[in-house]
Amino acid sequence: MKDRSYFIEAALRYEELLESGVVISLDAFVAQEPPEVREELRAFLEFNLTLGEPDEPAALTVTEEALADRALALAHAAWERELRGEPMRNLTDLRRERQLSVGRLARQLTLPVSLLARLERGKVRATTIPERLIERLAHALHTPVATIRAALLAPPPVGASARLHADDGIIEPEEPTVSFAQAFVDSAPTEEERAAWADVL
Repeated sequence: MKDRSYFIEAALRYEELLESGVVISLDAFVAQEPPEVREELRAFLEFNLTLGEPDEPAALTVTEEALADRALALAHAAWERELRGEPMRNLTDLRRERQLSVGRLARQLTLPVSLLARLERGKVRATTIPERLIERLAHALHTPVATIRAALLAPPPVGASARLHADDGIIEPEEPTVSFAQAFVDSAPTEEERAAWADVL
């Protein structure tokens, strides 16, 4: 694993590009870096985009420390799988291996179906996904927690970002990547689903 200074330097370069008016997605920026650091770097950059400036060390709040720990756990899980030479499986791969539909898995998790589908499309920031959901996914998919963490950083299925509007079949614009809390609200949860996740929102 690269040392922290490498990731801070990369975060500063990315920030400079954005501030200079260069339009570049996080994925496009990370793709320019060495393959062996991309997953960990993406988690680090995503964490910094969530919390702000990477160059000023500051005392973290309890919430920020939890986010930092989660980002590191996600990065380490992905890194360990790469070191072992295991193929990166995303959440969709893990669900299909268990022959579960999105709807059935969502019901087991007491989550809105559209939220689980959004998770699978990689449009929920991994660092904001509650630890309890990661643990419940691991239980439902009979998979180690580390595998779930790595799957949340793996690229989504090919074509997952291209969506057709249900009414007219026209391709919808690029879907933004949002926090878990925002994705939950956007998914119009039922009262039961709200109650199940109220303590982490």
